[in-house]
Amino acid sequence: AKTLPYCGRPARRSLGPMPRVSEQVLIPHTAENLYELVQDIRRYPEFIKWITDIAVSQEQSAPDGVYSCLGTASVTFQGFNERFSTFVNGDPGARRIEVRLKDGPFRHLKNRWQFDPREDGRTRVHCFIDYEFKNPMLRILARANSRLAAELIIDAFRAEADRRFARVLT
Repeated sequence: AKTLPYCGRPARRSLGPMPRVSEQVLIPHTAENLYELVQDIRRYPEFIKWITDIAVSQEQSAPDGVYSCLGTASVTFQGFNERFSTFVNGDPGARRIEVRLKDGPFRHLKNRWQFDPREDGRTRVHCFIDYEFKNPMLRILARANSRLAAELIIDAFRAEADRRFARVLT
């Protein structure tokens, strides 16, 4: 292994920058319905196929609707089984949901959803994900599939919104 000068430790090979994915899409549903859908993490296993289970704890709700909880998800993806916990904070007035890592297979994880209503009734959804796995193999998989993973997540939410709610006619 290559060593760093003066310290005698093996050099860490960089796998390059980890993905930060930012997607914006127009969805023909109200911002309120989409916010409700994303905030309802208990139901994710019903429509996101790689999430096999979610446990929710530490729930708190304020009179203005601001919500927080701890969600622990079990995920199976391409032969990997992982479990991780995130703090979820939702603000219905701002139509924003923020997620940050508590523990699990990530070095870091931040996720933000913003739901901006448009005059035609549709909603501009902005989904931002910044993450890095601890496991080098998962990092390689994530780097190669980050855009696809974001598209699959958004598509799963879009399909579930179509199933649960009436579409806004434009």
